[in-house]
Amino acid sequence: MKGCFNDLLIRIQLKTRYRTIDKIFSHLTSEEKITFISLARSSEGMFVEIGSYLGSSSCFIAEGIQQSEKKSHLFCIDTWQNDAMSEGNKDTYKEFLNNTREYKNIISPLRGWSYDVAENFDKKVDFIFIDGDHSYEGVKKDVDLWIPKLNPGALVVMHDIGWAEGVQRVVMEDIAPMAKCEGRLPNLYWARI
Repeated sequence: MKGCFNDLLIRIQLKTRYRTIDKIFSHLTSEEKITFISLARSSEGMFVEIGSYLGSSSCFIAEGIQQSEKKSHLFCIDTWQNDAMSEGNKDTYKEFLNNTREYKNIISPLRGWSYDVAENFDKKVDFIFIDGDHSYEGVKKDVDLWIPKLNPGALVVMHDIGWAEGVQRVVMEDIAPMAKCEGRLPNLYWARI
């Protein structure tokens, strides 16, 4: 019964309080969207999102940052070329900017491949959400390049752990041995470094 009640509360929140950002096309579940708000609200500092697509997860993370009233900022990294999306290649950058305009004071888009951006990114990170290239090689490269940029106690959030073998393998081989798992949904995993 508790699960049904929680599901109902989540759906009510999405359709009322967050209805504008809930309309952004996304592969996130309702529970994942609310989880992003909660995780961001309880975190502070520099946030990085690898794989921002149309900005849905970006907005839910930014909403949590805004609610926390802490001095935090979100860097969204993507090519915005739709390279790995089922819809096919198309430039989605303008759509991302339009969808995230309400949070433009919180979000800074960084257009490019995550590994290229990592080379010049000189800030320490407190929260990282990895949802880019889901191949083993792609996820491994993101983790290898970005984990050293994390502050102690940083939160690592991984999407598509429920089906993407590359994500599953990197979590088991690289993240789990160095981090404490703090939560899991069917397709979302988060741990503290």
